[in-house]
Amino acid sequence: MQYFLTFDVGTTSMKCLLFDENFKEVFFDETEYSLLTPAQDIVEIDPDIYFNTLCGSTNKIAKSGISVDDIAAITITTQGETLIPIDKDGKTLRNAIVWIDGRAVIEADEIKAKIDSKEIYKTTGLGEINGCVPAAKLLWIYKNEPEVYDNTYKFMLLEDYLIYRLTGAAVTEQSLISSTAWFDIVNECYYDKMLDVCSIDKDKLPEILPCGEKVANLTADAAKLTGLSEKTIVVTGAMDQVSSAIGAGNICDGIVTETTGTALVAGATASQPDFSSDCAITIYKHFNHGYLYMPYCNTAGIVLKWFRDELMKELKRNAKETGVSAYALIDEIAAESKAGSNGVVVLPHFAGRSVTSPNDKTKGVIYGITLGTKLSDVARSVLESVACMLKELIDSFEKQGINVTEIRSLGGGANSDLWCEIKAGICNKNIMRSSYAQTTALGAAILGATAMGKYNSVEEAVKVADLGFTKFEPKTEDLAAYKEASEKYYELYEALDKVF
Repeated sequence: MQYFLTFDVGTTSMKCLLFDENFKEVFFDETEYSLLTPAQDIVEIDPDIYFNTLCGSTNKIAKSGISVDDIAAITITTQGETLIPIDKDGKTLRNAIVWIDGRAVIEADEIKAKIDSKEIYKTTGLGEINGCVPAAKLLWIYKNEPEVYDNTYKFMLLEDYLIYRLTGAAVTEQSLISSTAWFDIVNECYYDKMLDVCSIDKDKLPEILPCGEKVANLTADAAKLTGLSEKTIVVTGAMDQVSSAIGAGNICDGIVTETTGTALVAGATASQPDFSSDCAITIYKHFNHGYLYMPYCNTAGIVLKWFRDELMKELKRNAKETGVSAYALIDEIAAESKAGSNGVVVLPHFAGRSVTSPNDKTKGVIYGITLGTKLSDVARSVLESVACMLKELIDSFEKQGINVTEIRSLGGGANSDLWCEIKAGICNKNIMRSSYAQTTALGAAILGATAMGKYNSVEEAVKVADLGFTKFEPKTEDLAAYKEASEKYYELYEALDKVF
């Protein structure tokens, strides 16, 4: 039996999962870590924490009774924009600048002043350059920390750094560096004009590989530190959203994944990119040289959390006392209302609006309250508002010529049957929910198994993975009410846009 080891490296925790060759989970470990936030817009972490956390999990595997000699491959999936400079000895030169660190606002503005935004989009697939983008972060280092810049051997993203610690190879992969603004996603090479504008020496960047390609065996030192075998091969993974799409079977045209967590992120697979949309939807490289359209909305599940914490405090206390999820109780209350929430409409843009009409000044709104409005109407309208945002994203895909046939729902929001039913009705599409939640790690395992030749293709490997989908179909009797609700949602935003 072969095993495939994966690491899903998140913002504040790392998940380590081991899968057998049929993609059954045989080991799980999760470890949390803390970020450093010494000032506004500054978010850092000691890079050694990432590697030490990885080693902590692998040593548990070594003690679990599973033969480490049977672990064929390691594949890592991470956040996209975390930047780590290392010297020629592989030592880090400063703390990692975490992906949500937005210090490089001035540098982002400098980039936009020197390169037309349409050119940037058509080259990199990024519709927005802000202070979180690695190109801006690296320019910030060049200007503010010249000694770090001069002594850097390679500027690495998080997956790159962990691969380097395991193998000694300085490589990156195409989906991960799609977030940097220095990668040409069409020609699959570094974007020389961006490098020049940001004073980036190309020699200080890793070699670019596709997703799911063998890199090297574990070094002797890495094997000793991890408790694993030198026979194990490290394989390039994919940025976390891309890996999640693979794990959910979003690998062909027409299938869309949506993840409702704190934010709302959607992904649509396409064989070719289309840069003609005024919305400038973010486009990343997918596996097998394809593309993944990936627009997002800043606030989704966090709006439901706000509703729970601020308007449902008694319910939250009851949930704690009874051991029942507060969100499950909110579902029960929301279900007392009917499709359309009796005319109550929420704009869930509590931290600005990202797509399809970006506006940082947009605020949240609860509209349509009357003396007859019940708490259940407001609760349901929160769920419907996120579904309306999802419909916006689906509509934007279809304007790009993508025929959306099915939506696969992921993230914490997928746990709610009611929310899935509402999304199906408002989008008028089937919603499919997988019974397996760890699709990000599963996608990495699929890439690893395919690279090792266990399967001939990612498509073949996906068929083996048992995703166990539950289908939520649009209810015909609710479609008219949902159509009216989504139209009100659009009209309300347009009417208030100037007010914001």
